[in-house]
Amino acid sequence: MRPKRETPGMSEEYYIAPEDLTVFHDESNNLNVRVKGRGEWAKVVVRLACPYSDPEHFVGLLHDGEQIGMIRDLSDLAEDSRALLKQALIKRYHIPEVARILSVRETSNAAVWTVETDKGRREFMVRDRHNFRRIKGRDLIIVDVDGNRFRVRRGAPLDRESQKLLDLHA
Repeated sequence: MRPKRETPGMSEEYYIAPEDLTVFHDESNNLNVRVKGRGEWAKVVVRLACPYSDPEHFVGLLHDGEQIGMIRDLSDLAEDSRALLKQALIKRYHIPEVARILSVRETSNAAVWTVETDKGRREFMVRDRHNFRRIKGRDLIIVDVDGNRFRVRRGAPLDRESQKLLDLHA
């Protein structure tokens, strides 16, 4: 049995027991949840407390901006509910992975990056070094001026020129 993991400031009633949760889509394909003894909510939004460092734990369920509750561990859920939540999380948190850096062009107030990702060619602007974040000292997350994220995996097989551009500008 896994040790109980807690997040600071969270009371026990805030967590949803896995056996009490049912996740389903309605006829309009909205994500809905039913929590035994508490109610049912439509158009639920799913958020992760630690999206990059711990994407399987502490999954928040929200309705109209209000927290319904939190799931400690996705693996504890029934298969159908787990699959629907994972699908929603992938949709929300997928980050294109940089396979190659084609160019980085400096302008007066930003750097314009042109990259090849697993989702095709992208061009984006980055204002300063605060837009680069290391996750657990490994992967690099680049956040552009519009809030879009791009991931460079640690140990990714970047070609020499891409690695050189990354080292110079990140």
